[in-house]
Amino acid sequence: MLIAEAGGNTMTTAVGSLMDVVSTVITTITGNPTLMVFFCAGVVGIAIGVVRKLKK
Repeated sequence: MLIAEAGGNTMTTAVGSLMDVVSTVITTITGNPTLMVFFCAGVVGIAIGVVRKLKK
């Protein structure tokens, strides 16, 4: 196996693992109403900040 092949395989595995973690987090957040409120409040706050910057 070439070094480039090993690096590509490792990167693919790492991205796959990251996607599994993100999927688990999103599933947990959407399954819990309290977490959903805190998550949405943060997203709304970010959206308001972006809109304010775009208006300037």
